[in-house]
Amino acid sequence: NNKKLNIVLNNEKNNNYYIFINPLFKKTPVCYVKIESVDNLKEALKYAKSLNKRVSIRSGGHSCCVFSILNGTVNLDMSGLSKIQVNVEEKTVTAQSGATMLEYYKETTKYGLASPGGSCPSVCLGGLALGGGSNMLSITHGYMLDNIIEITILLENGEVVRANKDNQYCDLFWALRGSGHTNYGIVIDYKVKLHAIEPFFYHNTIDLPFDLIIENNTIINDYSKSMDKRVYLGIENRITAKTKKLTSIVIFFFNGPVVDGEKEFRKLVSLLKQPKVIEIDGEKVKKTFVQIIERVPYANKPRRSYTKSRFMSEINKESSVAIKNIMEKVPQLLNEMVINDNIVNFSANVYYHGGVQNSISKDECAFIHRGYGSLWSINFICYYLKEENDKLFSTWKNFLFQYLDKSFGTQIYQNYPDDEVSNWQERYYGQHYSKLQQIKLKYDPNNYFKYQQSIEL
Repeated sequence: NNKKLNIVLNNEKNNNYYIFINPLFKKTPVCYVKIESVDNLKEALKYAKSLNKRVSIRSGGHSCCVFSILNGTVNLDMSGLSKIQVNVEEKTVTAQSGATMLEYYKETTKYGLASPGGSCPSVCLGGLALGGGSNMLSITHGYMLDNIIEITILLENGEVVRANKDNQYCDLFWALRGSGHTNYGIVIDYKVKLHAIEPFFYHNTIDLPFDLIIENNTIINDYSKSMDKRVYLGIENRITAKTKKLTSIVIFFFNGPVVDGEKEFRKLVSLLKQPKVIEIDGEKVKKTFVQIIERVPYANKPRRSYTKSRFMSEINKESSVAIKNIMEKVPQLLNEMVINDNIVNFSANVYYHGGVQNSISKDECAFIHRGYGSLWSINFICYYLKEENDKLFSTWKNFLFQYLDKSFGTQIYQNYPDDEVSNWQERYYGQHYSKLQQIKLKYDPNNYFKYQQSIEL
């Protein structure tokens, strides 16, 4: 009956309001509130408390464990808070939590400026920036959280504060960058440092035979140790129900002049075994940064999915053998599907986390994933549509568990949380966890902001 709020009830008529994002996780909030202003947000928090309910916070809804929608809560849809304001003179941007990465980059690149962030265009800043935020620009400018100057946040007591490294909320500012996922309050906006970028970038791909994954991964790993510091690399290993063929694709990005990027790309291609490249000429493959972001499909298609992620030190022989074994398990699963499903996709994606993002101190903020053990990350993803295949495809996840910690590492990127691991406190936050508990007690003494893996009191 609250006429100040746009409330969508979670009843039979509206039960797919957000659950379509990943129906593998069945979440039943009390209702959804569409937030359209800061005053609206304050009122929504009061409303939830009047019902004696907690809130859950959703910006883009990309949480792979759907921690953004919680059972029995008032779910706050932050997508209406999407204003972006660039200060060209300061080289800063103030962006609200509901702004998508595509909206963010379209606005900042108008002025030849950008910051690190995410590579998926429909991901919103709300959760991404608090858990890291790594993309092609991170090799030269750090994670997105390394570029945050100030955070505006609504606390449990109803107060809106601005936290930065120099004011009375400096401890909160430290904690939010790395452990801010609905632990201390509701983030409204970020002030972020921007950097001048090239008008065009050298961005290209290399197709490699999957059966040579061990040899080529070794070459890429060795190459990464001496490559130009402006190079970003990714390796996407994939198989789909449509092709039933294992593929391996190298993603190459150069954060500098296109002509220099082409030279470095040619160098890498010359080292690899049986590489296939459609076009090498820099003038033909160059792209704006927005064009690169737009390569990833924008639509949030309904799909059942799960993700397992780890940081690792190298793409060595052991990890490459593990990837090969894990991916070679999939063809059998595709042949055993209970019901045909054409969107099925299994992938093992490896991303480089070196450069500036890796060199910043682990104590600079709550984000611990720096140094040798965090030079690379790997994300195993399975997505599909048909519920009838749940049991079958869960066997791949179970198969993964024998390799994850042993062959890759134990640290987990908090932007790819894992709801099935023990000692998540150590995996996400390491030596900082006790300090985070103290900060949690200070700003959320009633433990109002609570979920399965929130900072404990």
